[in-house]
Amino acid sequence: MADAENISPEEKKIIRQVEYYFGDFNLPRDKFLNEETKIDEGWVTMETMMKFKRLADLSEDNAVITAAIKKSKAGLIAVSEDGLRIRRDPAIPLPENTEESRKLLEERTVYAKGFDKENSTLDELLDHFNDTNPNVVSIQMRNWSDKKGKEKVWHFKGSVFITFKSGEAATEFVENKNFKYKDHPLDIKFQKTYFEEKAKENEARKKGKGKGRDTVKAEVKEEKVDPRDDITLPKGATLMLTGLGGEITREDIKDVLKDKFAVNIDKDGGDIAFVTYEKGAPEAKIRFKVENFAKPVAEKWVGMDKVVIQGATIVGSLLEGDEEEKFLAESVQDLKNRRNKNRTGHKRRGGGHHGHGGKRGRR
Repeated sequence: MADAENISPEEKKIIRQVEYYFGDFNLPRDKFLNEETKIDEGWVTMETMMKFKRLADLSEDNAVITAAIKKSKAGLIAVSEDGLRIRRDPAIPLPENTEESRKLLEERTVYAKGFDKENSTLDELLDHFNDTNPNVVSIQMRNWSDKKGKEKVWHFKGSVFITFKSGEAATEFVENKNFKYKDHPLDIKFQKTYFEEKAKENEARKKGKGKGRDTVKAEVKEEKVDPRDDITLPKGATLMLTGLGGEITREDIKDVLKDKFAVNIDKDGGDIAFVTYEKGAPEAKIRFKVENFAKPVAEKWVGMDKVVIQGATIVGSLLEGDEEEKFLAESVQDLKNRRNKNRTGHKRRGGGHHGHGGKRGRR
């Protein structure tokens, strides 16, 4: 730590790569490295670390790598006395894949928006935050993709998730009203707050669609009694998934359900009614069409050794009790909103010959 001011650009790259491997975001999802940490009290030999191509590309000299790690300001990685092994510092335990750990991780993860969408790089962001805040553990750039031909092209949203060593450090960062990035103020809030606000925005947008010139007509129509508005959704049919995040998509979730649990995902006659998930969020809810359909899926999930999606170990459980009641009530309201929008929208289009727009994406 005494030599932290004399870190060369090459050493920074080594530190960054190793700390990424052992960080909160990657380590739980890296099956190989995770298993290696369980063999010898967390210690991993440098010989093993040389199997990681990106690190080996930076240096194949153990002494160079361990010397760089010792200069890190984060203190995330410990080096053995003989310099032949490294491990994540036991004083900074890895979050377990449980609901309690998820909430603790949520408490120390912050959303920040206002970065240059075209020119920002992860190296640049890490340089800045590591130099200005020793409590930063990891940074996840938030991206979106569009398809050009058969290839996906990824674009930076201009926002990141920053994970700190503790909830106190995250709170201090959120409450720092004077913080600026390259003289530009950022929109900063807790990750949990961001997801809650996003959910409210999506709900408001759904309710607002279809209102305009015919607002009065639409509102009057909604007051009329319609037997179709008496919606009852099946119970025991909602599966909760936790441990998600990163680049995991709805398609990834559906593929696992299809391959490991024999769930039919055909868009017209499939078993899934709806997937409630936003890319980057830590959890998802899968609502099936048939009562009690989720129960055997959840039981099989619990009985499996591990279910991995894009390197992340995902926990599946049956949504029950008050949580299920609340979720189903919200789902019923959402269905009613969309139904009313479709009715009023169909009339407004005068026969609906313009109603052949493609699938509506959800961000």
